[in-house]
Order: sequence, then structure tokens, then C-alpha cells
Amino acid sequence: MAKKSRRVGKNERPAPQKRGWQQIEEPGMPKVVSDRMLRRMAVFCGTPTALGLAAFPTSYLLLQQGIKIPVPVVVLITLGLFGLGMLGLSYGILSASWDADRVGHWLGWQEFRTNWGRLRAGWANIKAKRNNSAA
Repeated sequence: MAKKSRRVGKNERPAPQKRGWQQIEEPGMPKVVSDRMLRRMAVFCGTPTALGLAAFPTSYLLLQQGIKIPVPVVVLITLGLFGLGMLGLSYGILSASWDADRVGHWLGWQEFRTNWGRLRAGWANIKAKRNNSAA
């Protein structure tokens, strides 16, 4: 027999989806939080990455002006800026307020501390469950 599909009205919420052992009311994160994270990642990752990309042409222009910069220095500066860009990705996510109703500070240090604590608590929870199941 074919299964009948039930249409959801405008004011009705669809039935929660089951994923494993939990019920998910609204899958994913709110769009406002996702956009906030994306903006922060663009700033905290994009700025150092763009500066890293500009390091080689800048060193070439300085060389044309007669200012000699050793190649290892240029490479280290570029790698350092690219590394800051990678850290900026993580900081952009963790420094955004995960609460849809709260924007947070522009630098996001308090939000970073809160979200880092949540992340560490989640890791500790997973580790404790793994240790309990192994014992």
C-alpha cells in the first residue's frame, strides 16, 4: 500500500525529524547566526589572507625601489599572515554570538570565551561517554 503524505498547513509545524536517538525540532542553525558567523569569518580570515597575498607583490615593488628584503623574511611574513587567516576562520565562528536574538560585541571576545567553554564541555561529554562505554 502507498503511504499517504499529510500536507502541512501554513500555521502548522511539520513533524520533527528523527536523527538517531534525538528529535530535531528545527534542523540547522538560524540564518541570522549563520550570516553573523560568515561576516566574522570574512573579516577575521579575509583580512590576513588578503595581506598575505599582497606580501609578494609588495616585496617586489620594494625591491624595484631599491629596498632589499631577504626572501626568507617575505616567505615567513606570508606564511604568518596565511596562518593568521586560518586562525581567523575559527575565531570568526567562535566569536559570533550563537544566540539569534543577541548580536554581541564587534570584537567578540566575550562570545569567544562563552562558545569556547561550550565546545570544551561538548568534547568532555563525548570523552566521558566514550570512557563509560569502553568500561
